[in-house]
Amino acid sequence: MERRDIPGDGDMTRGGPDSHASGETRNDFSGRAESVFMARDIHDLTFVSGGGPQASHVPWQVPAAPASFVNRRAELARLGSALGNRDGAQVVVCEGPRGIGKTALLRQGAAALSDRFPGGQFYFEFPQVDAGKRGDADLAVTAFLRKLGVNGKYLPNTYDERVAEFRTLTRDTATLVVLEGAEEPAQVRALIPSGAGSAVLVASDGPSLAELELDGARSMTLRPLEPEDGRKLLLDMCDGTIDPDDRHCRDAADRLVAACHGLPLAIVMVATRLRRQLSPDVRALAEELEDEKRRLAGMGVSAHLTLSATFGLTYRRLSDAASTAYRALGSWPGPHIDGGLAASITGGREEDTRTWLRELVDANLIEEFAADRYRFRHELIRLDARDRAHHQDPAEERQARLRRGLDRYLVLMAFADHAVMGVRTRITDTAALMAGAADPFDGDQRRALDRLDDEREAIVELASAAAHAGFPDHAWQIAEMATALYMNVRYINDWVRTGTIGADAARTAGNPRAEARLRAAVSRPLTDLGKLDQAGEQLDRALEAVEHVDDLMLRSSVHEFHGRYLDYVDPERAIGAYDRARELSEHVARTAASVEEQRNGRRGAALAVYFRGRAHAAADRLDVADAELTDALGRFRALADERMAARVRVSLGRLHQRVGRLRDASRELNDAVRALRGGKHKYYAAEACEILADIHAELGARDETRRHLADALAIYEECGSPRARTVRARLEELGDNGD
Repeated sequence: MERRDIPGDGDMTRGGPDSHASGETRNDFSGRAESVFMARDIHDLTFVSGGGPQASHVPWQVPAAPASFVNRRAELARLGSALGNRDGAQVVVCEGPRGIGKTALLRQGAAALSDRFPGGQFYFEFPQVDAGKRGDADLAVTAFLRKLGVNGKYLPNTYDERVAEFRTLTRDTATLVVLEGAEEPAQVRALIPSGAGSAVLVASDGPSLAELELDGARSMTLRPLEPEDGRKLLLDMCDGTIDPDDRHCRDAADRLVAACHGLPLAIVMVATRLRRQLSPDVRALAEELEDEKRRLAGMGVSAHLTLSATFGLTYRRLSDAASTAYRALGSWPGPHIDGGLAASITGGREEDTRTWLRELVDANLIEEFAADRYRFRHELIRLDARDRAHHQDPAEERQARLRRGLDRYLVLMAFADHAVMGVRTRITDTAALMAGAADPFDGDQRRALDRLDDEREAIVELASAAAHAGFPDHAWQIAEMATALYMNVRYINDWVRTGTIGADAARTAGNPRAEARLRAAVSRPLTDLGKLDQAGEQLDRALEAVEHVDDLMLRSSVHEFHGRYLDYVDPERAIGAYDRARELSEHVARTAASVEEQRNGRRGAALAVYFRGRAHAAADRLDVADAELTDALGRFRALADERMAARVRVSLGRLHQRVGRLRDASRELNDAVRALRGGKHKYYAAEACEILADIHAELGARDETRRHLADALAIYEECGSPRARTVRARLEELGDNGD
C-alpha cells in the first residue's frame, strides 16, 4: 500500500449519476490525507493496518518465575499493595546487591499479579556497558512498539515521538513493564505505560533511582534470606543430593547456608556445584566454604562463573577512587565505619571521602545504616573487597591502612571510655589521644555507651587484627578501653577474648602495667563463667607483673580483683585483699597532687568498702555488712557515681530480704533497677530482678515472680551469662500460667 499526500480543498466526491451511465468514473479529492483509495465498484472491503497495534495480540514478555522460590511473602505482599492503585501508573524499584534475588522476586510478582494487567506484560533488560555510559531506553521503547504492532517505517521518527506513541497505545488498559538493570530515572520514566492501573517494576543494581520517589515511586530493599528459607532453597535446588533425614548431611547443609549468609545466588551456585559432582560430598564442601580465604572461589559453577565474577560486574564500573576505597574498606577488620574513619583508612580528605562513599552506596556495595555510619551490603561483598585488596594492593599499603584506621579508632574509644566511666584507673594515655580532637559524644554517657554497644563486634575483631598485624600497643589499648562496655553491659565471652588478647599484647609490647591491668580485669568474666582455675592463673600473673610497678592505684585495682576471685575460693582471705586495696587507694586520695588522682583514690576506696561489705554478707556477718554497704553507698553518692550507687542498693536490697525487711528490700531494688536500666547497665539490673522474684515468690505472687525472672533471663541471655540456665530452670518450674 502506497502512502501519498494529495493536495486539495478539503472535499472528496464521486461523480454524479450521469458519470456511471456513460461508463466513466470520476474521483475528486481535496485536502490532506495519509492514505487514499480510488476505485469504481467495491463489493467486499477489508482494511489491513500495517502501522497500528494489533488488538488481538497481548504481549507476555516477562520470563517465567524460577521453579525454586522461597519465602519473600512480605515483599510479594508489598508489591501487591503498591500496585493496588487503579487511578494511575505505579513504579516500584527493587534494590539490593547482585545475587540478592531481585529478578526472581519481580518475575514471581509479575506471574502472581498477571490478572491485574489485561494489556499484557513487557520486559526489557538494559545491557551492561562501560562505566560512565548508560543503556539506551530507545532500544526498549522501540522493542515495545514493535510488539504492539508498530513496525518498520511506521515507527515514529524520533525518540520522543516513539515514547509518546508507546503512551498512546497503552492508554486504554492496565499494562505491566518489568525492567532490569536500569541505572537512571530517565530510562524508567520513558517506559511508564499511561493506562490506569499500569505499573513498572524495576530491578536495580545501582546507581540509586531514589529520584523516582519524587514522582511517587515506591522502593523496597531486599535483605538476605533467613537460615530456614536458605536451607529450603538449598534442598530444593540440590534435587535429592542432600538427604534431609541424615543428621550429618543436615548439619553440613546448615553450615553451607551459613557460609552463604542468606544470599540466594550463592546458595544456587553451591547447589549447582553439588549437583554436578559425581560423588557429592556435602561435608567436604561445607568445610571448604567455612574457610573465608577459599569461600568466594568455591562458590561457583566453573572457573568463570563464580560469585566474584558476579560482583566484578559492579566493581569494574566504579571510578578509580571508589574501586581503591572498596578494596581499602574490605581490608578493614571491623564490620562498619564512619566517614572520618573511612578517610583515615584511605588516607584521603573527608570531603573527597563523601564522594566515593556515595558512589559505593549507589552501586549497592555499601549502605548507610545510620547517620554517617556505613557497612557492606552483604558479608560476601566484604569478602570480595578483601580478596581484591589482597590480590591488587601491596602488603605495605594494607598495613598502612590498618595502622591509620587503628589510630583513628583509639580516639573514638578514648572519648567513649571517659564519657562512660569518668575518672578511673587507666594505663592508656587517653588525654594524649583526645588532644585536639572533637568529642563525638559531648560527654554524654548514654550516647557513648550506645556507641560502644554498636561497636561490640568491631572491638573484638580490631583487637585481634591489631595483635596479629604486629600492633600490640593498639591491641592492648583497645582491650583496656573496651572494659567501659564490658563493666556495664557485661558481654562475658567478648570480654574474655578481648581481655586475653590485650593482656598478651601488652606483654609483647613490654608494658607490665597494661598487662597487670588487663589480666586482673579479665579474671572477672572468667570467674562469672565458672572458670576459676583460669581466673586464678590470670590474677597470679597480674600480681607478678604489678609487684615492681610504682603505681599505687593499679596495685589497689589488682588487689580488688584478687579479692573478688577469693570471694569464691577463700572468702576470709578476700577481706584481707579488700583491706589492702582500700589502704592503697586512701593513701592516693590523701597524697595525690591532682584533683583527678584524688577522686580516683576515693573511688578505689569506695569500691574496696563495697566488695568488703558483700564479703561480710556472704559470711553471714549481716550487721557488719549493712554498715559497710551503707558506708559505700554514701561514698559513691558523694562521687556522683550513679552506676555504683545503684549496685550497692542491689546488695542492700538482698541484705534486707535476708533479714525479712521485704518492704525496704523492694524499695532499694526497684530504685536500683530504674537507675541501672536508665544508664544501660542492664547486667546488674538482672541481679536485682532475680532478688525481686525471690521476694514475690515468698509472698506467693507467681505472676510478678515470673515477670521479674523473665526480665532477668532476657538480660542474661543477651550477655551470654551462664546464669541464664538457672533462671530458665526456675521459670520452667513455675509453668506457663499463673495458676
